[in-house]
Amino acid sequence: MRNDLVTYEKCQVFLNYPFNIEFRSLANAMHFAVIAAGLIPLCATDLSIPDRPRLEMLVDAIIHCHYSVHDFSRFKGYGNDNFARFNMPIEMGMALFHALNTQRRLHRCAFFVATPHDYHKFASDLAGLDPKHYNNEELLLVAGIYGWLRDVGKPLVNELPIVDVKEKYNYFKRELERIQGSESEGLPSHDEAQELMYKICSECKWWEWREHKLGKLEFPLLPLSWKA
Repeated sequence: MRNDLVTYEKCQVFLNYPFNIEFRSLANAMHFAVIAAGLIPLCATDLSIPDRPRLEMLVDAIIHCHYSVHDFSRFKGYGNDNFARFNMPIEMGMALFHALNTQRRLHRCAFFVATPHDYHKFASDLAGLDPKHYNNEELLLVAGIYGWLRDVGKPLVNELPIVDVKEKYNYFKRELERIQGSESEGLPSHDEAQELMYKICSECKWWEWREHKLGKLEFPLLPLSWKA
């Protein structure tokens, strides 16, 4: 759980995506791209505070993130009732308003969709925002997000070849399979997967937020358990 959003706001990226098991690998791709860029990912999972309304926390997070990335690859209903979830469009609307209201000086948004055409049917207003499509491929999503951050985030963002970032993501994927996670059936949790990303990118000198005392307090080490 994050505590200090204000200090890091120039280097934080709010990530907006569906929180279901089917999307987990793509969520990992989104977080890895941000960390490889040398920035700090932030999503709703990082904001769990029992005595604060969820919507209030989301507004606070978006206001204190200089960037946001929104995924719109999941738009159909789920379960017996075939309900579609609308949390993501709400969060996108808040971020887009913040960007436009500040003439994009305080906030920049990027939008990603799975295919190049489907969004015209369920969110036609996205057409004017030039959403990037990634065909449900993790490496394309990593490359798309990292490339966007590198373009708009100079000089704070690492200027790395995209092929190097993709190679390290594949390494992360292999290492993730070696972790004995704390969730059911030994799956790594969100925090455990992100800790592995911090570890790998710190070793590459891509992510250095733990190099000073304040960062060590804000991003404490999380012990990982490895399979025998």
